[in-house]
Amino acid sequence: MIRILLLTLTNLLVVVVFGVLLKILGLQNNNNIISLLVMIIFGFAGSIISILCSKMITLNSINYKLIKYPINDTEKWLIKTITNISKLNNIQVPEVIIYKANDINAFATGSNSNNSLIGLSNSIFKYMKKNEIEAVIAHEICHISNGDMVTMGLLQGVMNTFILFFSQTISDLICNKTKRDQKNNFLLNIQSTIFTSLEIILGFFSNIIVMSFSRYREFRADAGAAKIVGKKNMISALNRLKISSKPLINKNLIAFYINGGKLNLFNNIFNSHPTLNDRITALINI
Repeated sequence: MIRILLLTLTNLLVVVVFGVLLKILGLQNNNNIISLLVMIIFGFAGSIISILCSKMITLNSINYKLIKYPINDTEKWLIKTITNISKLNNIQVPEVIIYKANDINAFATGSNSNNSLIGLSNSIFKYMKKNEIEAVIAHEICHISNGDMVTMGLLQGVMNTFILFFSQTISDLICNKTKRDQKNNFLLNIQSTIFTSLEIILGFFSNIIVMSFSRYREFRADAGAAKIVGKKNMISALNRLKISSKPLINKNLIAFYINGGKLNLFNNIFNSHPTLNDRITALINI
């Protein structure tokens, strides 16, 4: 319910802000208001669909085993641990899967805290101790209880709407569309080129904002997990991730893995995860 309220308030805020901007720019008319509403629908549509279908998309993109009825000691321990930590965070116990991968990794996904899924790679059980796996599980459950999947979707939806709005508005201003013949193919081609170019440029900068929030989520989930299992265990788990081979990341879930993989030269701007060393330092300083 809180997430639905947040989505509604976010949409209303976007409408109000864009309405004020249209008035300031002298572009407020019925056509622009309709265009604005269309942009909001398109801006949020992809994000909402992604949130609602996240579990289905995940299960269709990896080779996994659903742990519904544990059949060995490891699976029994896993379900018991996830159940206990879920109860501590006051959320419904998520579905649990183990997927095949050579790297040490885990992720959480789902449309809300009571309809979620946690996935762990089979390699995590080969290279991590139980206290470290417990820390990883606590980290992922903190993502779920914090509503990070929905919040990321909302943020991306807002960014998409801003991109569409400013691309359209700026291209209109440059081409002075309201004072020209709309049947002028040359003008329409120029406007289309400007619109596409602005989408790319603004998308580039919006990605910086989204990735910045994603890194903040990781620090927050680490801190939350440390409160549950202790700083020592969370730090031990992060240190263990350093020995992992380069993760084979599913691009649809990259922001939700505990191990974000190899960082590029612009790791302070464009990566969804902070460096493992930065995360360890943040935990030490808590």
